[in-house]
Amino acid sequence: MVDWFRGMVASQLGEELLDPKINERPSSRALKRVLLVCLRCMDMDASNRPKMSQIVHMLEVDDFPFRNPLR
Repeated sequence: MVDWFRGMVASQLGEELLDPKINERPSSRALKRVLLVCLRCMDMDASNRPKMSQIVHMLEVDDFPFRNPLR
């Protein structure tokens, strides 16, 4: 599954990884950010994987569509 995901990202098919039931599509910038975070989380060397706090920080951006605006 990891190899498949990496192949989809490498082939620039990230849009196809989204659930088709999601009505609000993320911006291309937000999608790229999420895909990069996912790739970092799948690093073969566990010591290179980000901590959860780092993941939260990487995803806290204004154009991320599923962020709670009332924070």
